Amino acid sequence: MDFERAFKFPTDDPDWIKKVVIGAILSIIPIVNFISFGYALELLKNIIDSKEELPEWSEFGGKFVKGLVAVIIYIIYMIIPAIIMFVFGGTSIMAMANGHDAAIAGGIVGFGITMLLVILLAFVIGFIIPMAIANYIAYDEFGAAFRFSQIFDKIKDNFSDYIIMYLIIIVVGAVSGFLAGLIPFIGMLIAVFINFYISLVYAFILGKIYIK
Repeated sequence: MDFERAFKFPTDDPDWIKKVVIGAILSIIPIVNFISFGYALELLKNIIDSKEELPEWSEFGGKFVKGLVAVIIYIIYMIIPAIIMFVFGGTSIMAMANGHDAAIAGGIVGFGITMLLVILLAFVIGFIIPMAIANYIAYDEFGAAFRFSQIFDKIKDNFSDYIIMYLIIIVVGAVSGFLAGLIPFIGMLIAVFINFYISLVYAFILGKIYIK
């Protein structure tokens, strides 16, 4: 996988600055940001179809629907960690509210174990979700996001590149978050721009991994 090419790819488009600025602005508006997400997903579709080009900013309704469906897929995948947190975390909190020392100690331990389990499970599921969304985009079918054998095969066949992609997103997210907190307002604007640009890089890498 040519990761250097992935990071430079968006700049191949002569209108890349305009396209990235539009996406960055839309990405910070609640609900409307489904459109910017859908834009990145359209790029993912282009790459899967072997078309290395940024989409145009048109057909906003279609982009919104793609983004919304992808978010719904994410929520469905994350239901299990949420249920564990609600049931076992809630039980631990009720135990701590009991007031007795033994119950409080048990509740703290139980809550800690629950949090650890939820974090680990969310990390594992979060690792699977990008390929699940790529499968949905490739087939343009909601159910394709839950064809687990296809999804696991794609990840297994390109495991090293997939790991690198996942780490890149985590690192870039941490850096942009640091910038946003370090430099008031200006840092936030830079972070928003970087985040949307990286979402295009991410779509390029994921698409290339999918068809590899």
